[in-house]
Amino acid sequence: MAAPILACMAAAAAFYHLPPQILPSIQAVEGGQPGLMRMNANQTADLGLMQVNSIWIEPLARYSHLSPAVVLARLRGDTCFNIAAAGAIMRYYLREAHGNLMVAIGYYHSHTATIGQEYRQKVIAAAIARFVRREPSLGQ
Repeated sequence: MAAPILACMAAAAAFYHLPPQILPSIQAVEGGQPGLMRMNANQTADLGLMQVNSIWIEPLARYSHLSPAVVLARLRGDTCFNIAAAGAIMRYYLREAHGNLMVAIGYYHSHTATIGQEYRQKVIAAAIARFVRREPSLGQ
């Protein structure tokens, strides 16, 4: 991952009081890219690097005092804005989950318990792959 993207993730994590591993791990699972828009079966879209769902456009517009059109454009094309939005969403879900980070991670994808649990496991696996150092075995 490019240094400017990691810097944006670190800044968003610090600002929203999130563990610094969360946003890179979510991004690894989401697989988003700047400019990307994926349509969902429910007629919403996932936008940009962090695949922020379009249901967040109106709340983010109110929060940022920007028009919904500007928020949409920035979610798609401004990587740091997209990451900051994902951080704000995670903070919202962390409050909603009464501080339970694992529940909040699941909520980022779905409030349906089984779907959220599957997503949470993917994010945990991504975090382990990226942030847990494995010692070489003696036979290597």
